[in-house]
Amino acid sequence: MTGREPGRVRSVTKAMELLSCLAQARGPLSLGELSRRTGIPRATAHGLLSSMLPFSVVEQGEEDGKYRLGMRLFEYGCVVSRGWNVLEAAAEPMRRVAEETGETVSIAALDQGEALVLDCADARSDLRVVSEKGSRLPLHCTSQGKLLLAWLPENRRRSLLRRCDFAAYTPHGHTDAASLEAELAEIRERGYAIENGEYRIGLRSVSAPVFDVNGQAAYAVCVVGMFRRVNSPELERAVRLLLEAAERISFGLGYRGGYGKEGGHASN
Repeated sequence: MTGREPGRVRSVTKAMELLSCLAQARGPLSLGELSRRTGIPRATAHGLLSSMLPFSVVEQGEEDGKYRLGMRLFEYGCVVSRGWNVLEAAAEPMRRVAEETGETVSIAALDQGEALVLDCADARSDLRVVSEKGSRLPLHCTSQGKLLLAWLPENRRRSLLRRCDFAAYTPHGHTDAASLEAELAEIRERGYAIENGEYRIGLRSVSAPVFDVNGQAAYAVCVVGMFRRVNSPELERAVRLLLEAAERISFGLGYRGGYGKEGGHASN
């Protein structure tokens, strides 16, 4: 972090950087490792970690002295998830699509310039594509990301695209905002988004909008798998099932407007 940003308490910011580092590591880290990865001096990091230990936000191993995320964060997460009625509304429709298609179904929301996966329903198949709750996906080359971008107000969408690095995960993705904007217009017209091997070679996915009670396309429900091509019968069937599921989830969130390409409106 460079400089001092107005309204921010530096110690709190550094504590959050330590927590983020532990989350990304997905395993325990020593004080030295945390200091190197975050750039926070060892003495400062030690003081912050020691302050968080009594609250069980972080835990320290008795034998190796390494730090890991604490159980209190799990408790906080459960409280947050109970307030997300979308997970309850989406659970059964997602499960049905996963069972009928044999593919993985997930639901995502826009968060800090990425698509954040909130929940998944995995099919009982040896060849399924596994998604993880809490994983983050780029916006420009995934069906979830493109779907969420498509329904944003123009000024917010363009602001996000200006900050997008358009990283090339495969040779098939968008490399600039102009080409992506053209596809976003098509997505709004047809009512769903398709990814054709843009994020992972061999994978294709489709995402449909989930509208909240205010008519905003707040979520993207997605089915992803090793479909042969975008116009294959199995993908076309997945589109139909997914659109039906998205409409059911939207209804569960209190949305009573039209669905499909005319449904909802731009998010604020």
